[in-house]
Amino acid sequence: MLAGLVGTLLEVFLHTTGLAFSYPDTAFTGTILGMLQPGAIFVYAQSVMYRDFRLRLRHLAHLLPVLGAIVVFTLGYYSLPAKAQAKMLSDSHYPGVMDSVVLAIVLHGIVLGYLVATLKKISRFGVELRNIFSDLGNKELSWLRNLLLAYGAAWSLSLVYCLLAHVMRVLGIHQSLTIATTMVSVVVLLPMSVLAFRQPTLFAGIAPTLLDTKASSGANAKDRSPEPLTSRIQQVMEQHQPYLHSNLTVDRLARLSEVAPRELSQFLNQQMGKNFYEFVNSYRIEHARRRLADPAETTTITDIMYESGFNSKSVFNTLFRKTTGKTPSQYRRSFANNG
Repeated sequence: MLAGLVGTLLEVFLHTTGLAFSYPDTAFTGTILGMLQPGAIFVYAQSVMYRDFRLRLRHLAHLLPVLGAIVVFTLGYYSLPAKAQAKMLSDSHYPGVMDSVVLAIVLHGIVLGYLVATLKKISRFGVELRNIFSDLGNKELSWLRNLLLAYGAAWSLSLVYCLLAHVMRVLGIHQSLTIATTMVSVVVLLPMSVLAFRQPTLFAGIAPTLLDTKASSGANAKDRSPEPLTSRIQQVMEQHQPYLHSNLTVDRLARLSEVAPRELSQFLNQQMGKNFYEFVNSYRIEHARRRLADPAETTTITDIMYESGFNSKSVFNTLFRKTTGKTPSQYRRSFANNG
């Protein structure tokens, strides 16, 4: 990602300062270097999601955009005589792209395609989280999703300008759009690179044991009679109250219920219509409701929130209002007034 950031800044610097015209062989080097960005972001996102992620030989496929850019620019620019290179640079209306609308679309398409694929990965990761954890905390990678959305907007803006510059020859806003796109890229890639070093202290990713897809029994959750497992889970939740622990995972509840984690997750989704996150937090909300409805209860709402298993006020307030139609304070006041 740092290479991509350097590439973006380098290409704009060479183009806007005129150094690319003085030293033609330096032109488009930033573009080539920048094509490391999409694959690096895609691979980095996976490394953040999964604790056991390791680089494999198959990940070399993400270097294809860089290799392709090297071939294209070598054949289409670097192999040309100096006069032809100078003419090509003077005809170029956008930094980093030869005077070819097709090439501009392909380069932007590769980056935007990778960003879409990465966002889909993050979305599927969110589903996995809700089947494993009862408290999402900083695990959802919202910061990464928001950065990628902003970066995608920057590249979309860049693509629009490319089309205007190449097809409609709209050149008047060239400088301002170039600077704007570059600034957005810097604002996105710089914090992403910083967070890349900090992320292990925020969330180390899902451990391999929590992704175990092998159930201890051959029977599928759909095929098994739901009554025994339903009563067993309810008994565990009511007697042991594991939901009061904010760090409760599907693995821990599965051990208490004497069932495989994968089977428990499937059962909750298929038979109860809830993922693990929704299931556990419904018990937490009910626990908080009972305490808030008691006029004799003097504990503060914040303390009740923590004692019910929540770590986040925003999550607690959102789920509570979604369930009851009232905020926790409104809910408590309604019972105090009735009392």
